[in-house]
Order: sequence, then structure tokens, then C-alpha cells
Amino acid sequence: MLCTNSAALLFSVKGEMALNFRGTNNPPEYNPAQKNLLITWDILMQDYRSINLDSCQVITVIPANDQFWNYFTEKLAPMSPQDKLAFMDM
Repeated sequence: MLCTNSAALLFSVKGEMALNFRGTNNPPEYNPAQKNLLITWDILMQDYRSINLDSCQVITVIPANDQFWNYFTEKLAPMSPQDKLAFMDM
């Protein structure tokens, strides 16, 4: 999974266009913190996801700046649906 909660990234023009981000004012009907969940934007699936922090492992952190957009342009944007599935199955 490749995800972000960076408001600067998500609410940017690029974030809304390239990542198909859409903000929401509707919180979940439960308290995610009580369940040790983190709600985040899944960049590849282009939707909100809840991550169970009991079994979460961070592999890599990419800064939410031009470094991310370079990575996105060079690595993510050219991916086929099959490539995305293979990436998520790592």
C-alpha cells in the first residue's frame, strides 16, 4: 500500500488531479483511535482506507514534496493495473 495523509500533497492541484483526491467532512461512525486504526488516502486505489496499526509496517517514507511528484511521475503514473497489483502484493 502507498498512502498519505499530507494535506499539502492531497489538497494541491496535482493531488486533486493526479491522485483523484476528494476531501470529506463526514467522519466515520466509529472512533478510529479506539480501534487503533488510521484513516488515510490510498494513492494507488485512490480512495480512503483504514489501516490497522497493530499490524502495520512502514517500509519507506517519501517526502510530500517534489521528491514525491518525481517518484509519482517516473514510477507510479506509467504503471498498468497489473503493475499496481504486483506493487501492492509486495
